[in-house]
Amino acid sequence: MDDSKFNLWRATFSFCFVDGFLSKEEQSHIEEKLRILKFDEGQKSILMKDLRSPPDFNSLLPLITKPADRSFLINHIRVLAKIDDKLSMEEKAKIEEVKVAVISKLNMPELNQIIADDEKASYHEDEVYKVDNKHSYIEAVVKSLQKALNPGDYKLPKE
Repeated sequence: MDDSKFNLWRATFSFCFVDGFLSKEEQSHIEEKLRILKFDEGQKSILMKDLRSPPDFNSLLPLITKPADRSFLINHIRVLAKIDDKLSMEEKAKIEEVKVAVISKLNMPELNQIIADDEKASYHEDEVYKVDNKHSYIEAVVKSLQKALNPGDYKLPKE
C-alpha cells in the first residue's frame, strides 16, 4: 500500500478517537479493516502503535497526497461518525474542518472547465448515438433510426 493510502487509513483510525473514546462499533470497524486491507508488517506495527496512542489527526492530513485519497477520507469519516449512532459535536466539527482543508486544495476553475468540456463532448451525436454493443445488429439499426429522426438535435453549434 502506498504512503498516501496508508496515511489515509491512519487518519481514518485516528478519527475514531476525536470524541474522546473508541466505541465498540468503531473498534469492530478498525479490526475488520486491519484484517481485510493489505498492510505490510511495518504498516501494521505503526497502526497498532497509533491505536494505543492516536496521532494528531491534523498532522496526518498533509501526508495524504492523492486527491482521491483525500476525498475518500471525507466520506469515510462521515461514515465513522455515524457508525455508533451518535454524532458528537467534536466529530461534526472535525468533519467540517477536514472538508474545508481538502476543498481549499482544489483548483475549482480548472475543475469547472474540465466538467464543462466533458459535458459539451457528451452532447455530440457520436456519443449520443454510439452503438455500445458492436455485435448487436438491432442496436445499430435503432441508433441509426434515432439519428435519422433527430438529425440536428445533437450537433454542436457553429462558433
